[in-house]
Amino acid sequence: MKKFKYSARDVNGKVVEGEIEARDPNAVADILHDRGLIVVTIKEGMGIDWEKLNEINIGGIPMKDKVVFMRQMATMVGAGLPLTRSLEIMVQQASNPLFKRVLANVLKSIQSGKTLANSFREQEDVFDEITLNLIEAGEESGNLEVVLTKLAVELEEKNALGSKIKSAMIYPAIILLIIIAVIVLMMFVLVPSMAEIYQDFDAELPFATRALMSMSDFFVNYWWAVLTVLLVLVVGIKYYLDTPKGKRNFDKLILKVPVIGGIVSKMQLSQFTRILSLLLSSGLSIIKAIELTASSLGNEMFRDTLMEAKDEVEKGGPLAIPIARSEYYPLLVSSMIAVGEETGEIDTVLAKVSEYYKDEVNTATENLSSLLEPVFLIIMGLAIGFIAMAVYMPMFQLSSAIG
Repeated sequence: MKKFKYSARDVNGKVVEGEIEARDPNAVADILHDRGLIVVTIKEGMGIDWEKLNEINIGGIPMKDKVVFMRQMATMVGAGLPLTRSLEIMVQQASNPLFKRVLANVLKSIQSGKTLANSFREQEDVFDEITLNLIEAGEESGNLEVVLTKLAVELEEKNALGSKIKSAMIYPAIILLIIIAVIVLMMFVLVPSMAEIYQDFDAELPFATRALMSMSDFFVNYWWAVLTVLLVLVVGIKYYLDTPKGKRNFDKLILKVPVIGGIVSKMQLSQFTRILSLLLSSGLSIIKAIELTASSLGNEMFRDTLMEAKDEVEKGGPLAIPIARSEYYPLLVSSMIAVGEETGEIDTVLAKVSEYYKDEVNTATENLSSLLEPVFLIIMGLAIGFIAMAVYMPMFQLSSAIG
């Protein structure tokens, strides 16, 4: 008996994959037919599946591939091409093996009568719920081209913001690594050598020197205990942050950290106004739009405020009032929402507020390195200064005694 991998479709058109032990491919086909399945492919399950290996992507489908898909689909749909033909073209030109397979599955699902949004819902970890709801709204309203174009812009801005934050953190991270490397080098190499020299003089050493030598001796002899404690702390903190209480406390604390808290707040406000504007302009109801926007926010403080606001809006109240009561949403946001609700153009007003906060985030991230650099340099200077003082102070005392 041999193992065979198969791909088939059930009566509803859903793809079913698995493995079967059988004598040959014909036997596998007979078994699948008896189960009421329509055979798509049958492969002998021996050796390495190179196609699956090619589909491995750390981090999932790259953002640039998603952006290209949105833009090209918008162009083809706007030009009048049927959805199936547009997807056939996208499948043919997709360079990423994983995304190519996803698009092929989506095409088959649409050919069986399903919508584009539901077809993508069947594929795991491709698009988030906001994107899928927007695609669904575009299909229902007949504005799929417009929605896809807006989604391409949204994905590009999201990707650009992430890249800017990573770039801004590179230099501070390098400085921090240098600080750690210098301290480790001194504690494991310089200080032990210095201790051997000073022990020969049999003199009273300054407190700073004795403290540094004790620290170095502890690290050299009990480095494994230090690593164990650090590992336990990291695992413990991660476990705590994975709990609802831990996540909430961390999100509340991070907003109070100088510099970082301001950037996080501006990022949340930018995302709140941008996503809510996008959802409302695409035809989603205010309740559904608020719920989806809240789910997209990473900080619990901003998310909880928005979910409380949703409850009040469901009862017929305006969105601006619960937003105005929150300490995390500035007066500018609630005032502009109130104006939008009065004029009936809340999506347009939110889009303008989003542009303002996008500029604020860009400015803050550009200045992040220059703000953090002095802090790290001061820390490094104090650490190295203390070690240098502890190392050279006995030398000065000894030279004075000899003189």
